[in-house]
Amino acid sequence: MPNHPSHSFTDLLDRFGQEQPPFMTYRPGEDIAVWQQRFRRQLEQLRSPLPQRPTPQVEILDSIETADHFRQRLQITVGPYSTLPANLLIPQPLQSDAQRPSVLVLHGHESDIDAICGHCDLDDQDNQRRAYGLAAVRAGYVVLAPSLWGWEGRQGHLDRIGRRDKCNTIQMAASMYGINLVDLHLQDLQAALDVLSARPEVAPDRIGCLGNSTGGRMAMWLSIVDQRIKACISSGSMNTFRERSLKLASCAIQYPFGLLRYGDVPELYSLLAPLPLQLQAGEQDPLINPVDREALYETVRRAYRAMGADENLDYVLHAKGHILQWEQAEEFLRRYLQRSS
Repeated sequence: MPNHPSHSFTDLLDRFGQEQPPFMTYRPGEDIAVWQQRFRRQLEQLRSPLPQRPTPQVEILDSIETADHFRQRLQITVGPYSTLPANLLIPQPLQSDAQRPSVLVLHGHESDIDAICGHCDLDDQDNQRRAYGLAAVRAGYVVLAPSLWGWEGRQGHLDRIGRRDKCNTIQMAASMYGINLVDLHLQDLQAALDVLSARPEVAPDRIGCLGNSTGGRMAMWLSIVDQRIKACISSGSMNTFRERSLKLASCAIQYPFGLLRYGDVPELYSLLAPLPLQLQAGEQDPLINPVDREALYETVRRAYRAMGADENLDYVLHAKGHILQWEQAEEFLRRYLQRSS
């Protein structure tokens, strides 16, 4: 390693990260439950102040009946000055006394709630691969797809951003108030969970969460903080924040300030053990380094093994790119959510 000063900011980050690596990583032989408890407490210290969240109120903006499901556009009150747009999909026919498993379905950076719910031209293959919310309702799940800030129904500020990155720009502004976008989105997603779990056709003990890309990352975070999630499918997110930082490539709405002082993505996924977790990654995904991907999986696998829950961890390495493969997701959800309540 050169000792002379560098003119590259990423060299500075690289040197700093090597000299001060995360100091709360799990060590083999350590009590995994004790480690999880300690790491969770540290993550709580990284959470940001948020607007107060009341009991969510729901307004139905639109309702459509299709051949195989009902579709509603909801507006959920999250706070005194914040509402959350979401698409609700309910399979039909639906018995009045039946309670079904359900999924909170999260969109990625290159998608939105309309695309993942199939409100688009499905003759286009790109649209087909994004429509995993539509695939879920057709498989019998009640689906709720909430929108993140900057996407469908929440773009009112984008005219001020111009050609700048919409995620990094709003995180920069929010940081002046000490607000982290991960926490703000988690507050929204927990409000969506409140609405979903309260619906009469939903079995509240059989709720899953799935998403790709940014949606895969938020599925991970939500499953960490909310025990109502009984199965998590995180796709397109098997990379590390250290690798992203050195490429100056990470979307700023995916991590809390200071995380790499304590741990990285492998530690975050390890917190989920023994929750049923499917990790999906594409061999052709340009955003995921194969070496980091395999090292991440091995770390998470050790955590599940330490919890005696090897069977609850599923790793899907498919031949495609930055996408969620619904066929494998459906099999996983059937295993963990399609049971008697």
